[in-house]
Amino acid sequence: MSEVTIRHSGLQPTDLRLHEDMAHVCGAHVSGRVSSAETLAHTCHLPAPSLGRLSKLLGRHRLPVKRVKVSQQPAPRAASTAKSNRAVTSASGAPSLRELYPASKAIQTGNLTVEEIHTVHYQIYGNPDGQPALVVHGGPGAGCYANHARFFDPKHWKIVLVDQRGCGASRPLAHLPNNNMQALIDDYELLRKHLKIRKWLLFGGSWGVTLSLAYAQQQPNMISGMVLRGVCMMRPSEIEWMFGGGAGHLQPRGWRQFEGHIPAGERSDLVAAYHKRLTSADTAVRDAAAAAWLSWEYAVSSSRTSSLQFWSGSQWQQTEFPNPDKLRPSLPLTATPSTQAEAAPAAPTSQPQGSESGSNGGAADTSSRPEGGAQPASISGFTAQAMLECHYSHHGAFLKEPLLQGIDKIRQIPCIAVQGRLDYVCPVVTAYDLHCAWPEMELRVIPGAGHSMYDGAIKHELLDATDRLRKLPARKIRHVSRSTSPARYASI
Repeated sequence: MSEVTIRHSGLQPTDLRLHEDMAHVCGAHVSGRVSSAETLAHTCHLPAPSLGRLSKLLGRHRLPVKRVKVSQQPAPRAASTAKSNRAVTSASGAPSLRELYPASKAIQTGNLTVEEIHTVHYQIYGNPDGQPALVVHGGPGAGCYANHARFFDPKHWKIVLVDQRGCGASRPLAHLPNNNMQALIDDYELLRKHLKIRKWLLFGGSWGVTLSLAYAQQQPNMISGMVLRGVCMMRPSEIEWMFGGGAGHLQPRGWRQFEGHIPAGERSDLVAAYHKRLTSADTAVRDAAAAAWLSWEYAVSSSRTSSLQFWSGSQWQQTEFPNPDKLRPSLPLTATPSTQAEAAPAAPTSQPQGSESGSNGGAADTSSRPEGGAQPASISGFTAQAMLECHYSHHGAFLKEPLLQGIDKIRQIPCIAVQGRLDYVCPVVTAYDLHCAWPEMELRVIPGAGHSMYDGAIKHELLDATDRLRKLPARKIRHVSRSTSPARYASI
């Protein structure tokens, strides 16, 4: 096992996504910090075989070699885990957190044509004759990674990873026509029948929770169980929290930049304003909006950090905590012109051609969308994710009715929900509301944990959940009274 640190300069907003991708490739929570105004450092622990995958990842991010420096040193020794991968006891007597199951190669890979133009990519890991499980990835548009399969015992489970329409290795990339909730559910059903699977367990996180709940409510007899992480139901209040200013109270700098990308006259509906730009035929406008959108998402999702942020008088800096004395600035601080940039973002550069600031009240400019659903030119997977996230947010996830109204259809399905208490992307109140409607679901609120599935405690709970749901039959449900009393809420 090696400790790998990547430092790259000439930082671009989309490079921040490298932090999240490293977590998927390495299968562990990744620390990241801005070590100077334009240099980003990422640190992770990974086995030698993962170095090759990491090199390919750097290529995906199009980081020139001269901008990248990868340094290695032995990683701190961790408590060994039992062969069963269950939690072990440390020398102090306290249980240690579990690690992912060993990495393995896909036993089957394919592309399924689900519509005349749409093809979805899938990979299968684990036991070909095992209990089936479907990984329902987040985003929308984040795609699946091989490490998602490592949350399951490969000797027991047959794990199916699918890139949803328009993302990952599915094609065409970022294709929005006929890309909606019902289409995604239909794709899963087509694949289930194609693979001759009778029932499968759903393993969904974030947006994947929304899709899992909607899928299960339509096809409850095809679902053997559910593991949910970072509960999201795409209600208007949740979209408003993320893109209407609520989360901005926790990340004011990131929010100022996200909001500042849009002219003042269009800020009453930021999702609509971004949707107009992300569907623009002008690739520069589209990509600039995607960078701003993903930077904001990263700012919120990475809120649970042990790094110290401080203002030096000329720029914000981030370092380890406690802060070394040599990095403490002299007082009083000498403010520079860049202070003004912190107080008021520069005028946005992402403005669709032929439109004026605030025109149409932020309504989508449909005339600038690619005609006939043609694939946008030279689009990256990261721009595709921003487009899909905004597309589904702008249309309320294409839900015909609130998901809480359909809980009676899935009440008998065994389900474990794992929720980080400090998850600012999907606040704990959403998990609590789902619990109130579905008390038969086991809700586990994890102290000190955030949104990432690779957060040590979240990872531990997800591994435990997939082990517990092996061959667990659906239950006969008796009526359980539902309580929304203030006292009960206080305990959550």
